[in-house]
Amino acid sequence: MAEVIESKVKPSQPWGTLAQNAFGKPSTPKTHGHIQQAILAMGRQDIDPLGLVPPQDVEILEASSDHLVVKTNRYTYPVGSEMAFQLNYSALLRAMTSPFISKIWKNLTATMQPLFSLSTSALAPVFEEKP
Repeated sequence: MAEVIESKVKPSQPWGTLAQNAFGKPSTPKTHGHIQQAILAMGRQDIDPLGLVPPQDVEILEASSDHLVVKTNRYTYPVGSEMAFQLNYSALLRAMTSPFISKIWKNLTATMQPLFSLSTSALAPVFEEKP
């Protein structure tokens, strides 16, 4: 899960001349006029953005070292809310080894299932007993 730190209608095309991003790749944003966007407190230092599967009707647009920009097509995520993603192995590996991600374990079945949170309040895993 990642916290939404900004959510508003913004132009899909940045202003000015486009150059490569911080990771040496050319930036080629799609032009869709004004779109509903959200910025999440999660970036390349935390996860592999190519390994994320976003919720339905959410499209990943770009990732910096510490932010993820998504297009939220039909739903406005309020600031402070959280967005959950599915992870492939690469994203899971980076999340598990990042010191900036708290790992929360929930015992929902006979096996332990991790939930990932990018909050800074608790960096150690939390274990919840099955009721």
